[in-house]
Amino acid sequence: MCRTRFSLFAWAVVGLFFAAVPAAARLAWQGDALVTDQGQRVGQVVCSHAPGFSVQRRMKAVDRSTYRVEWTFTALQTVSDARVEVGFVHASPAAWWMIPSVSYNGNRWGRGKEPKGARTDGGWWTFSYRRTPLPGAVYSEGAGFAVATWGDVPRHEDEDFSCGIMTEKETTTHRLLWPEEEQPQSYTGRDHFEKGWQRRVTLPAGAKRTLSMYIHVVPVELEHRAIRGFLDCAWKLARQPRMKTPDKKTVWDLGIRYFKESLWAEEGSYRGFSIGLTLDREGRWTQRRFAKYEAGWCGQNISVACSMLWDYLQRGDRTSLEKGLATLDCWADHCRLPNGLFVVQYDAILSGRPCRLDACNLGTAAVNYLEAYELARQCGADRPQYRQLAYDICDFVVNDQQANGCLARGWTYDGECLFREGTVGAFLIPALIEAYRSSKNMKYLTSARRAYDYYVTEIRQDGYSTAGALDTWCIDKESSISILRSALLLYRLTGQKEYLDDAVHTSYYLSTWLWHYDGIYPADDQTTREHYHTFGATSVSTQHHHLDPYACLWVPQWFELARITGQRQWREKAEAIWRYCCQLISDGRLTLNGHIRPAGSQNEAFFESVWGLGRGNGDAPAASSSNRINDWLVAWPGAFRLETIRKMNKKL
Repeated sequence: MCRTRFSLFAWAVVGLFFAAVPAAARLAWQGDALVTDQGQRVGQVVCSHAPGFSVQRRMKAVDRSTYRVEWTFTALQTVSDARVEVGFVHASPAAWWMIPSVSYNGNRWGRGKEPKGARTDGGWWTFSYRRTPLPGAVYSEGAGFAVATWGDVPRHEDEDFSCGIMTEKETTTHRLLWPEEEQPQSYTGRDHFEKGWQRRVTLPAGAKRTLSMYIHVVPVELEHRAIRGFLDCAWKLARQPRMKTPDKKTVWDLGIRYFKESLWAEEGSYRGFSIGLTLDREGRWTQRRFAKYEAGWCGQNISVACSMLWDYLQRGDRTSLEKGLATLDCWADHCRLPNGLFVVQYDAILSGRPCRLDACNLGTAAVNYLEAYELARQCGADRPQYRQLAYDICDFVVNDQQANGCLARGWTYDGECLFREGTVGAFLIPALIEAYRSSKNMKYLTSARRAYDYYVTEIRQDGYSTAGALDTWCIDKESSISILRSALLLYRLTGQKEYLDDAVHTSYYLSTWLWHYDGIYPADDQTTREHYHTFGATSVSTQHHHLDPYACLWVPQWFELARITGQRQWREKAEAIWRYCCQLISDGRLTLNGHIRPAGSQNEAFFESVWGLGRGNGDAPAASSSNRINDWLVAWPGAFRLETIRKMNKKL
């Protein structure tokens, strides 16, 4: 209660402060300085460079809040170590800042060892533009104004650049630097750093280099809502690539094939699907031999089983019905616990060694079992235990919920809470809402709304969500998906506009993880050879800097949001995500990294920067790579595509 009172009081004070800022202040340039029509100095552009350059600058208004500033540097002589930097010095300390997908207010939350703060003892952090969903994007909120900056997408790899932010006592500097560098260290793997690097470029006399910065300035808003303007502008400016995407029937057929032909597993009492394929020492695809069977998250057994039932209803394939029911029966018969909890890793049943019962898997299992109950009835199979299993999970959650609405990250078998920190508990909210819709029991809806209020308040105030990616402990995108889903479910139930506003608010946060451009790579890079596009991808977390198709899971929500709000961008973004998610699905003949991939399979990760590739001794990394596309053919991308299709189409 004290926490809530303080929060409301604090935000009231902040609101009074922001009210003093002109809501529609007109901006103008006076030389290098950006000022309001009342003469208030917002900031100024700056540039620095190695000796031997002349500089020409041009400014252009993109819209009433956004400017494109272009610097052209001409070498007056041979410059052996060409280096330039441009920036915008925001005339205010940063109260909150972000390098999208890289750092949210310095990444102070969590136990991970990803880059923290704006600097280390060795100096200010700089990051390759490739790590950010808008090239080199930096955002800061000061005493009155919010500033966002980003660059143009390079036309070829020798234009690659980096970005950074300097948060000082009186100013905040947004930086773009060419050529590309990462200093003072380079984050090259989970919790792993190597020596920083800078590319070395020699320019002959007369050579030119151009570096551009978009500068977006608006009054600060409560709950970090000022990010909306620059994300709207950036999306309008984004150039969407032309991509050939397989039709949904082909995607569906290949997905079903992959699960039936490559991931079906029978081991002891287990009947269900493997978590994925890896290469053995002889270069053969084999089902992973550890952490093999999972209800949700990466394994997605219950969702895949629902897709099998849906496949039977669409096409009459009895093998789909048999495998779907066998999977659902297996988990329901062996994984239910007396207290209502559910064993989410079947390996624990086979080995007798208990696992953690996490909210992500539990919430997914409950939602999918409620759907499975209805699908099974349509298939002519009465399975009341599916629905009861979901109710039992929800009953446990209701009884375990804290007075402030908080749920938990996970439990032991006997119901002891392991952790409550983070947003992971939000994965249980859609399950509670669906349990109410199925049973009409108000206790589920009451619990769901209390939990929703708790977790949505976190994302509003903190500006981020946390720890949904269960192999990390950091700021991420995955846990906020449940906030988006819950907001739209509650809006459908109540018609209350604040839920719709929350869905929009959360969608803007999710957009800070969404790639708005295609990265440019050398001709011999795997990306170029495979015609791979990064547009529509999402980064995993601040601890895992690689791209994946996880955003497929919220495609239906963005189509729904576009329909309700009339805002076309959500449909456009959903379509971009779907196109990205359908790249390099094997037809059974696709060869990548020297191996033919099974039909319907798709890798999990794409390494867009040096993260995940490894480097060595601090020299600049090679511009091209032959292993950006990994060989982990995990279950969840295919499961998410199937789930998206079955939720958006009544028939194939």
